[in-house]
Amino acid sequence: MSAKKASGAVAEGRGSLIGRKVEELSLTERLRWVNQWVAFRIYHPPGKISQDGTEYVDVRVRRVEAAGTSVEECIAQLRRQNLDPAEFEFTILKPPY
Repeated sequence: MSAKKASGAVAEGRGSLIGRKVEELSLTERLRWVNQWVAFRIYHPPGKISQDGTEYVDVRVRRVEAAGTSVEECIAQLRRQNLDPAEFEFTILKPPY
């Protein structure tokens, strides 16, 4: 397999991270994506919201919004989705243990 095809396969596979919580990844997936950069919406503490006359606690779920080999790649993905990169934090996935 050529280097270009291999990098394309990895990029396609990174799509499996989008929309998922890091905590729900299997051990195999965590090991596969070590040292990849991911973008999360900046965390805001949960607050109470009212819906249908009832108060609920708004628990924000931190899901991967973009993934790549660099922060620049994540920013490009966010911009393609018309999202403001300033509303995201970027972190590198570390080994699970």
